[in-house]
Amino acid sequence: MGVKELRLQTGLSQSKFAKMFDIPVSTLKDWEQERRKPPVYVINMMRTILQYKGIIMGSSYVEDCDRRRESVENAMAIMLSATNGPDEVFLEVLDSYIFGKITLEEMEASIDNFEYLGA
Repeated sequence: MGVKELRLQTGLSQSKFAKMFDIPVSTLKDWEQERRKPPVYVINMMRTILQYKGIIMGSSYVEDCDRRRESVENAMAIMLSATNGPDEVFLEVLDSYIFGKITLEEMEASIDNFEYLGA
């Protein structure tokens, strides 16, 4: 992926993108029109900064979110089928997991402590 593709993913104009990275607009235009080629490490640093700032999403971020969503769905399915439904304690545990305050293992341990139907 080149500089132009990165910029297009951000939705920023050339001038705003250049300002973000403190490079001359003319240099950015040269890179995008392939009159000059930026060093590979520059493209990699730009991508890393854009991902870190949440301006673009890397594939690993999307995959991590999908895994977290699936684990939350599984936990909800287990809890809803084995209990009288979500209560305040469960929703607090779920929020803690979603916001990264506890790990999946900690959430599962908390779910194991709930009172199940017929128990």
